Amino acid sequence: MTLREQLEYAATAGTLNVCRILPEEAVYALFTGFARLIYAVGRRRRTLSLRNMEIAFPEKSLSDRKQFVKQSYLNLAESMAMDTLITIGRVTDKRLLDMIDVEDWNQLSQRIAASEKGLLFFTGHLGNWELMSQYLGMRIKLDHGKPLHVIARKTNNQLLEERVVRPLREHFGVNILYKKNAMMRSVKALNRGESVGTLIDQRLNLNEGIAVEFFGRAAGTSAMPALLQIRFDITTLPIFMVKTGHRKYRFIIGDPVPWTDNGKPMEEQVLELTRIHQKILEDMIRNYPDQWFWMHNRWGLPKEKQ
Repeated sequence: MTLREQLEYAATAGTLNVCRILPEEAVYALFTGFARLIYAVGRRRRTLSLRNMEIAFPEKSLSDRKQFVKQSYLNLAESMAMDTLITIGRVTDKRLLDMIDVEDWNQLSQRIAASEKGLLFFTGHLGNWELMSQYLGMRIKLDHGKPLHVIARKTNNQLLEERVVRPLREHFGVNILYKKNAMMRSVKALNRGESVGTLIDQRLNLNEGIAVEFFGRAAGTSAMPALLQIRFDITTLPIFMVKTGHRKYRFIIGDPVPWTDNGKPMEEQVLELTRIHQKILEDMIRNYPDQWFWMHNRWGLPKEKQ
């Protein structure tokens, strides 16, 4: 473990300890202050965010794009504050249920109960995606006695992963499937009738994924959700959790994505369905442009592939 990794963990642990003695609103104020500072002095990430916003919304003025990006920093800060409150034990099951509005849970619950296989959920870095997986995992566990499995990348800092990130993600009973062997483990879980969730807007190299248009420009994208849906006939739904107010969220459950084998080679079908998945996410980001993670280098492909 490097000195930098030790310092990162020490800073995180120190922040958690400070938050344990702070009133809740002070925790939010602390993270909001961090976000404002990072936006002001972090030129590289701010520039990347504005460049990404220009790719997605070329019709917007520079002033509008700056406002959306700044708000995305603040929304991320509020999400991190909520994650911190969960980590330090201030968010109970009841409180989690009370802060989230969901309209179609009964329909989704019936779909889960009626399906022999598990469902596949996909989402993006929109709103509070960590809170969404915890809420969904808790509801599925309460209603059906089954775990929710979520595909995730390990952080580069092993100490942070083991002591902070993984305990947070598993706080309400979610089971983490790391990227290595995620396909095989997902198939086994789905065949047991257990649902799986995954993010579809992480940048991949082309030796890991496929190039698919996202806001009109090619982006390295995982083919796994489409491959699971087609090859194993898995019911696949988009889900999102967007912020509607301070400590208030709405859980959005989309309709199952339809797909019928069209006789084309598997590679072509996977590409077509992946495009559909990405378009669903793109449309949701257009509805909530200030809640996506713009500071991520989503379109980092070689120029000849863009």
